Amino acid sequence: MMVKQVPQAEADAVRTELHRFMASRPDLTLGHVAAHTLLCEGTVRAFASGHLPGGREAVTAIARVMESARAGDILTPGGRPAVVLAEDMGKRVRRLRREGTFYSTQLSRRVAETLEYCHEQQAIGIVTADFGCGKTAAVRHWREQNAGRVSCTVMECDEFCSTNKLDFVRSLAKLYGITRKVGTMNGGLVFEELCEQVRENPGLIVIDQTETLAARCCQIIRQLWDKTSDAGVGVVMLAAPILLERLMAGRTADLGALQSRVGIWVPLSGLTRSEMAAIVRQEGIVDVDEAAFDVWNKAIGGSIRRLMRSIDLLKSRHAGKRVSETTVAGVAGHLWGLNLSKAA
Repeated sequence: MMVKQVPQAEADAVRTELHRFMASRPDLTLGHVAAHTLLCEGTVRAFASGHLPGGREAVTAIARVMESARAGDILTPGGRPAVVLAEDMGKRVRRLRREGTFYSTQLSRRVAETLEYCHEQQAIGIVTADFGCGKTAAVRHWREQNAGRVSCTVMECDEFCSTNKLDFVRSLAKLYGITRKVGTMNGGLVFEELCEQVRENPGLIVIDQTETLAARCCQIIRQLWDKTSDAGVGVVMLAAPILLERLMAGRTADLGALQSRVGIWVPLSGLTRSEMAAIVRQEGIVDVDEAAFDVWNKAIGGSIRRLMRSIDLLKSRHAGKRVSETTVAGVAGHLWGLNLSKAA
């Protein structure tokens, strides 16, 4: 497909203006710019670094984003700090200062510490926790807080790229602006080009939902890190606990090679009872039976995603009413199909 190019001088002018804009807004990343266009983050990054010639669509879209941002229509300065829960979770929480919709929990703080460590030490880190515990949200919040300081690329695995090494390489390469079609004959060439791009744009690579990865895809992660870590590249893998079991078993060469290079293992649990109590009170739900709270805590199973969905339902259907065991049983049945009518 032919891509209409703009004159080199025009592309260079927009590229220079983009560098000035990003320097004036350390709270933003190129990912924020890409989010307001139809371009992927890798394309914007490649254009900014000069590795991508100026296509009319890319140049126009990037210029439009900068104009709208300066006008205050989008990407306004400022952020949403976390609501910090009590440090000592053994003590009763009396008051929390509400600053946003993100809650700083023990899990989110450990995720942030792991991201910092892997960035500074150019290490491979593996963070495991059950689904819905907040790993992805913790990474998103950390990226927002470190925009302009740390270059961070996030890839979320899906059913296709998780099981096919060529699709995996293609998906990761696309984030770095490499759009060449990957086939059995040129997969290696694309991988080498990806390694070069990563070395030229070092930073942190975060791969989410890695419990779905086939062994050969894990081998690609290991090989990519081997070829780029000395340039300042760290890798963090987010996964369900099953990945840790697979890696520790070490029954295949591919997984064994990755396991031998992991610099930090971070197995995490979900919300504690005290954290849940603090969040519930922060959300304005204060009239809860003790027995009902125990059932509620058991139903969410440490998942902050489940907790927030149940809070939303309670606010819309039971605002100002006392939350009883019957109420919690109704919420659990409606949202998750759980039968808690006889829960103690």
